[in-house]
Amino acid sequence: MKKVVNSHNGSISFWKFMFSIMVVIYHVTILNKGEKFLLFRYGAIAVEFFFLVSGYFMTKKAMQQLDDSKNIAEETTQYIWKKIKAFFPYILIAFIISLIVKSFTENYTISQIIKSIWQLLFLDISSIQKTRPLASVWYISAMLICMLILYPLIRKYKKNFTHIVAPIIVIFIGGWISYKYRRLTVIFEWTGIMYAGILRAFFELTLGSILYEIVENLKTIEFTKITKFILTIVELAGFTSIFFIVNIENASTNYDFIMLLILCVSISIALSEKTIGYNLANNSFCYYLEKLSLPIYLNHEWIRIIVQNYFKQITYTQKVGLVVISSITVSIIILFLVEKGRKIKWEKQKMPS
Repeated sequence: MKKVVNSHNGSISFWKFMFSIMVVIYHVTILNKGEKFLLFRYGAIAVEFFFLVSGYFMTKKAMQQLDDSKNIAEETTQYIWKKIKAFFPYILIAFIISLIVKSFTENYTISQIIKSIWQLLFLDISSIQKTRPLASVWYISAMLICMLILYPLIRKYKKNFTHIVAPIIVIFIGGWISYKYRRLTVIFEWTGIMYAGILRAFFELTLGSILYEIVENLKTIEFTKITKFILTIVELAGFTSIFFIVNIENASTNYDFIMLLILCVSISIALSEKTIGYNLANNSFCYYLEKLSLPIYLNHEWIRIIVQNYFKQITYTQKVGLVVISSITVSIIILFLVEKGRKIKWEKQKMPS
């Protein structure tokens, strides 16, 4: 496999794909309560991985900006706009297909179809009353809203934020979520001001900014080969353990914050670039898996609905297999179409007018 030399971390790329698959299986599982064993029955914790990693890369981007004469408001707008442009083609495709599928399966009215527009405006997690054909887009909505607050703070205050403000935010908001809900995987629980999913995103993106400081310190240490081997084992054991813990009865209320801690440790080690796995995973295949993770995450729901409505006679295990394979296949096609479209657009822009 071809080695990739860029800003991507192959280990993180691989686990992005794996945690997106966990989300897919979890959403099949929640519709089969009668089964004795449900794989990843508390797999909603996978979203924590994405929030933490996003918080790390947001902080890395803000910290790399050294020109303090720049207008931070404009820079923040450009940062968010760049992310929106990256997400939008995938969201638009998934939204259109989901809207069509749910219009048939749930008999959407014209009014409901019109009110779904808020999802395309990245306001799914807002308290605006809306229809939600693409349920999974709440994560992107919450992330962008919170980044709009966090990015300029990190950009302006740098280490004062990551060393002082971020720990305070993590302690107080994380503690409140734990006390109030006894679990992390909250989304549309109403707090009186906003949905709890926004606080969840704010808490974990901020925690990701603390991981940035930990990773930067790890990168300065010269580890021996034995230590690198041990770090590799710890990283793999941490990530792998999540896939086992989420199957334990009441794992969400009992182990959510433990799993979050495990993810923090494994993500920090993976991003330190000090492990054996970093070199092994730094290839085009793992990077490709990372690119598949977003369309898989966005499109699996309408596939699950079709399987649930039109393949009722098959077993739970068969449903899981069919949804996973279909989600990957559809995502490969969508990824190809989006990248092909972007390439054509880029080539047109290069052509002389």
